[in-house]
Amino acid sequence: MQRSFTTLILIVIIALLSNSGCGGNNVTLPVTDTNSINSPSGLINPTPTPALSVKPVQGYIYANNITTEDGEIIPNISVLDIPAYQSDESGNEPFITQVSNSLQKDYPGDWAKPEIQELYSQLNKTLSECKPLPQYNAQASVYSVYQDSSHETSIPVNSDGHFENNVLTGAADSTVKLEVDLGEDNYAEVETLPSSGDINSSDATGAVLKSCPEKIFAFPGEIVIFKIQAEPGINLKSAGLKFTLNNPSIGCITQPIYLCIFGSHKFQTGYGCLYVKNGLNTPIDSTITATTNSGLSLKIFTEVIKKTANLSGTVYTGGMPLVKGFVRSLGPKACCKIDENGTYSLPKVFLGHYRKVVCTYWTMENGKKVKHREEKVIDFFSQDMTGFNFGVPPTPTPTFTPSVTPTPRSMDDPFYTRKTFEVIDQFTEWKNVMSINDATQKTVDWLNGAVHEIPIPEGVTGGAVYNDFGPSPVIQVQFNDGMVKFFTTDNDWFGSYPNNDNIIITPDTNLLENQNKTNRISSLDKSSHKATCIQPGDIAIISPFEWQSTAPENITTDDIVNNLTEVGYNVHSKITHASDLTYVRRGDVFTESKWCNYYIFGAKNDDHVFLPGHYTHLVSENPCGLIYIYTHGGGNCLIIGPRVLVGEDLPHLDPNTDPTGTFLNDPEMAPYKLQANDPIENGFGSMYAPLLPYQRKLFPDLPPPNGKEDRIEVLFFGKKFLKHLNSNLNPDSIVYINSCHSAELNDVFPSKIYLGNDDFADVDWEKSIGYYFFHYMLYGAVPPVDVPGIPYGVLYPSPLPMTDPNQPMHVEQAIDALYTYKAIPDPQTYRDTTNTVGVILSKSDCKVTVITREGDSDEVYLPVNVPVTVHKK
Repeated sequence: MQRSFTTLILIVIIALLSNSGCGGNNVTLPVTDTNSINSPSGLINPTPTPALSVKPVQGYIYANNITTEDGEIIPNISVLDIPAYQSDESGNEPFITQVSNSLQKDYPGDWAKPEIQELYSQLNKTLSECKPLPQYNAQASVYSVYQDSSHETSIPVNSDGHFENNVLTGAADSTVKLEVDLGEDNYAEVETLPSSGDINSSDATGAVLKSCPEKIFAFPGEIVIFKIQAEPGINLKSAGLKFTLNNPSIGCITQPIYLCIFGSHKFQTGYGCLYVKNGLNTPIDSTITATTNSGLSLKIFTEVIKKTANLSGTVYTGGMPLVKGFVRSLGPKACCKIDENGTYSLPKVFLGHYRKVVCTYWTMENGKKVKHREEKVIDFFSQDMTGFNFGVPPTPTPTFTPSVTPTPRSMDDPFYTRKTFEVIDQFTEWKNVMSINDATQKTVDWLNGAVHEIPIPEGVTGGAVYNDFGPSPVIQVQFNDGMVKFFTTDNDWFGSYPNNDNIIITPDTNLLENQNKTNRISSLDKSSHKATCIQPGDIAIISPFEWQSTAPENITTDDIVNNLTEVGYNVHSKITHASDLTYVRRGDVFTESKWCNYYIFGAKNDDHVFLPGHYTHLVSENPCGLIYIYTHGGGNCLIIGPRVLVGEDLPHLDPNTDPTGTFLNDPEMAPYKLQANDPIENGFGSMYAPLLPYQRKLFPDLPPPNGKEDRIEVLFFGKKFLKHLNSNLNPDSIVYINSCHSAELNDVFPSKIYLGNDDFADVDWEKSIGYYFFHYMLYGAVPPVDVPGIPYGVLYPSPLPMTDPNQPMHVEQAIDALYTYKAIPDPQTYRDTTNTVGVILSKSDCKVTVITREGDSDEVYLPVNVPVTVHKK
């Protein structure tokens, strides 16, 4: 969702005014066909008024002028809880004094730093120049933005700037928006927080941090004051509130300051001061992060601004007479009247993100003045922007334009990569300043034409959000020729959630206490069913992402193959290690990306590499009795491997070196090629996913890190496509798909027995469970000492009850033994250390599900050269 822009506000908020007035005489704006208007407001498109409530506000409102490095004079409106520079009648020490005392007492090390001294000097200068609003402008008056300043009573402001009142505000708003009328139709907007109540919660973990302002916009050389509260209110000092400026090159920041008001400290509100250095090339983005010891976290978007451009357009009133109106934004000359032709022009609006543009105007309707307020938020980076209109423009007479059918491209044409990476770059820009989910939604809105200020890449016609691959969403990029591409929005999916950089994985500290909570009908003592062996005895084992799992070090999927081979099985395997691959930089197939490096895998041969064309041969056509695939996936798809170029002459893309491209363009696959907005399960496609930092270290031939994210291309098969490919699957086989949510794929593998995971899972846990499953079927149960997350020597009875030592187990016995050992469910606890992934899980609890076909109760063993004893009750 697109967040509302906040002007530079509480507590030093830049409210930008025009040097000229914003008033005007009564005029009528031109409309093509006024007879078609049934309701006077029918064509007006104001920002909808939210549900309103009355909230108390109080404070001191000040104004002063700021001179930028370019000599522009910017009026500045600010609100403080206490006087800025002089004590008040109640004896409250001024803000400047309390800041000085707090820094010296609470943060003596910071106080001694030259940059903090410079910050304090600038703060002292700024506050000394601030005047109470009535002294700055005797005509000024203050309203809620939801009031009509043309005829409603303003909020009283005393001569010292103090105000106290109950005002209308959005019921869901965390701040109170005030409109300041400075006379001569000059207006500004300022935000403050509702009057803070008492600390009403001792549970810091259940609170949510909020800031005022929600976003910070500052000039080089400026001081900005902001404050943090929690909802519900908590003691932020006891909670260990801390501030971090994530890009310290732009300036410096204080740690939290708690004001003393009427003799007591208000620990429910923490103030901070940001000082921005002079001489910066703008705009520059950063964030201020507020954190507590209990794990609360809040990122405040921060942008340094200075450069300006013109913004202009037309305001349409639907034919109603205009009483007066103005348009304003953020800039030295960013407020103007709407003229008699309905046009406006803001000569100097600051370039940057989240530029809010507000159009306020009054029309005469049925003899009454009606206020309209429309608010738009844009990312403004153009040198000039025209046609930025408000209201609803008249509908033009339609004209026929012949449609142009795009020339079809092959699915592996580098054009799609180039354009998708342009989308990824813009998504990353937004991701750097907002949450993943918000950045995802804004990107999709942009691709679908709802965000106008940034051109959409050539050939791209839309976008969609998918949640099939992990906790964070995936974006689909749609092209005008029907092609679609996908990319992940965070690395928690491709690392096989939750094994990513932001996750700490630890043993479950409550495991011993909870070991009896997992109830499962065990097959360890079952003995009345028929014992059979897999038919035929061939086995297929596929692990296209083996290189990603680096622990436990003494277990690999190769060990499964070796154990099976030693006892005489014919094993068909494709297990890909880092040593089997090289990286090829695809700089020749896409325009240099700002935020990403695009790499593609290379291999001299496909001896150990699983390619999409191998699937049919190894899985569905080969008469295997057991199929084991260890990979990534989701409930509606399976990730079958990365894109790999094969051959000596790399990185050229052609049918001889790019078997993935050959597969993608196979005419027989065309019915399953995903189209725009198709469900993932309907077909197949490719996706650009990140290479995690720990994985990068596995490939020494990669160039050194350059600050960009490394991405590779992977191929996925949806459920319906898998069902098509599995049409010849051996119905007497055992299929074990070891990936996230693979239990949900059971209906597309028509096998005798199917095994899959019921949740997101850690790749190392998956690998170790797969290893012990095969070990138990071959050799019998042993303590699963290498399963991550369970303490060795405590939970492992050996031998297990109801089993014979060294006795091979059937399928269900092997899984039940892992339940008995408490290796299933996944015993690890996952904790997100940065609060940035899309979903936070305290515990995965992933389980392996065994699904047998209806009416089939056979106990299926691996045929080995040892006697199999079947116990009878």
